[in-house]
Amino acid sequence: MNPILPLHYSAPDGEPHVWAEDPNTLYIYASNDRTGGFNMDPWQSVWSTKDLINWTEHKPGFDAREAVDFDQVEALPASDCIEKNGKYYYYFTAAGKQCVAFSDRPEGPFLHAKPIEGTEFPNCGDPAVFVDDDGSAYLYWGQFSLRGCRLKDNMYELDKETINTMLITEDEHGFHEGSSMRKRGDLYYLIYCDTDRGSATCLSYAVGKTPLGPFEKRGVIIDNIDGDISAWNNHGSIVCFHDQWYIVYHRACLGYEMGGRKACMEPIYFDENGDIKEVKMTTQGIEAPIDARKRMDAWRACCFYREKTQFDIGENFFWKYPVTGWRQTVARNSIRNEKDTGVRAFHYVEKGIHKEYLTKFKKGDSAVYRYLDFGNGVSKFRCSASSYLAHCRIEIHLDGADGPLIGSCEITDTNGFGPWNFQTFTCNVKPVTGVHEVCLTTYPEKGECSTWLCDLDWFEFV
Repeated sequence: MNPILPLHYSAPDGEPHVWAEDPNTLYIYASNDRTGGFNMDPWQSVWSTKDLINWTEHKPGFDAREAVDFDQVEALPASDCIEKNGKYYYYFTAAGKQCVAFSDRPEGPFLHAKPIEGTEFPNCGDPAVFVDDDGSAYLYWGQFSLRGCRLKDNMYELDKETINTMLITEDEHGFHEGSSMRKRGDLYYLIYCDTDRGSATCLSYAVGKTPLGPFEKRGVIIDNIDGDISAWNNHGSIVCFHDQWYIVYHRACLGYEMGGRKACMEPIYFDENGDIKEVKMTTQGIEAPIDARKRMDAWRACCFYREKTQFDIGENFFWKYPVTGWRQTVARNSIRNEKDTGVRAFHYVEKGIHKEYLTKFKKGDSAVYRYLDFGNGVSKFRCSASSYLAHCRIEIHLDGADGPLIGSCEITDTNGFGPWNFQTFTCNVKPVTGVHEVCLTTYPEKGECSTWLCDLDWFEFV
């Protein structure tokens, strides 16, 4: 299920790879969000799996404090890895440019880092690397305007005659950051974070006939805008594992905590023209629909719906620059931070065990779970919730917030919010069979109410 890792790991910006020497193992090279603020750790783990269910952490796969002697690295943004001739190369950003570290193993450790001259890019270059079928290697980096060029055989020098500083751009392609190159058949797929829907929350793709383009934008693969009120970017890529293609992406889960960007996966499909059909974020992820009778942790909601908040962004915002793309992302999140409204997950540790639950449900807030299998039918809904000085209900809808209402569960005062006040509540539901999206929406029982209504720990159908 999504998220794919234990809930105390973040692992955003995941780059999935399957190496030729071990086709039965999928590796993900990911960042590590530092909780409690907008930052990332100076080390990154490598994750591996043989079944997409059980994951092994190789920690640290790369530690800039050990590998870098030319800069004091405080935080590591997105990185990437590639294999060539039995060696593994880990590309990352430090000292204002792209760099590479080396290992004999896919999980690292990656050491003896070198800066790559000619790749200067302040703060965040989000490097991506690709080796073509003929053995030629390419490096990509940049934000708003993607740079790319061929690498020399030593993998740390540029073939400067091949540099292109505008492979894709924000104006033409919606390019924000986080590029990744893959090849399928004769086509090269450039995956990237896209702002064309107003915020940098889409993973989109452009297609070309060479590793350096030109590239034609084809569409969106997945959009994480409904993952959390703090959703502000997306980063990941596609990978083929055991003849099935997948998209690895992240979604925000913990409100304004940076550590809430968590790794998720969905299967994807190509049509006869090589186009990728857009997919929705799901709870089931790469697995089959989830048995509705199985207890569902509330924090596994794949997206949230909230009553719309109108944002008044004046024409003078950002010194009269158009409020689109990345500027709209910053503006929207700045205003949302001030309002601090909406349901989100909350993380805590109890007796050494990491736990989460959904908190701050308000009027009209919904948590969505895709997809649950009701089999031959159920008759009741049961949940664990808490509330304080509030009398509310959880409406159970199928296939959307406006879909059929099958039940309404009354939540009464439990003398406090949070996990120490959870109580069990039950209601009857209408007969339902088959596979459905489940949407849980909260409302006050009487009149208008804009206050915090309840928290939710788990639910199940019986």
